[in-house]
Amino acid sequence: MNPSPRTDPAEPAVAVSYIRVSTKEQAERDGDPEGYSIPAQREANRRKATAIGAVVVEEFVDRGESARSADRPELQKLLRFIAAHPVDYVLVHKVDRLARNRVDDVEINLAIRKSGATLVSATENIDETASGMLLHGIMSSIAEFYSRNLATEVLKGMEQKAKTGGTPGKAPLATATLPP
Repeated sequence: MNPSPRTDPAEPAVAVSYIRVSTKEQAERDGDPEGYSIPAQREANRRKATAIGAVVVEEFVDRGESARSADRPELQKLLRFIAAHPVDYVLVHKVDRLARNRVDDVEINLAIRKSGATLVSATENIDETASGMLLHGIMSSIAEFYSRNLATEVLKGMEQKAKTGGTPGKAPLATATLPP
């Protein structure tokens, strides 16, 4: 459980915000080091915090990190932070920002619960009710399906491109040597 839960009900609830984008390109659009998605997720999480009467005390942003693995620097910092500090809510824009597979989703959620915090999505109606937990499970399963299906489709496209004589990525540039 949380190391030292607040006892004064007049104090606002404490929240941390987790934000993630999958690629460096998403993180840096049009010369802005945060692109479009990071500020949009931040704003949605802050609005949700206000709606639930919480104050965001820390923000953890993984820029260009895939959710196929929970081994992301800022996610790991978040999990250490909530284990050491009293936090009421962990805010995410969507469940798929946190995990793209069911095993990681379960492990992350167990760590959040063990700390005494509650996971809150800014855009999805997940909560501790039976229907909220069902929705969370469905959303997590959809995120895993999306990730696996995308990988299959990308591989299929690369194979087709190779069959027609293309290269899977950009063709290497040949360096020409000029005669002396």
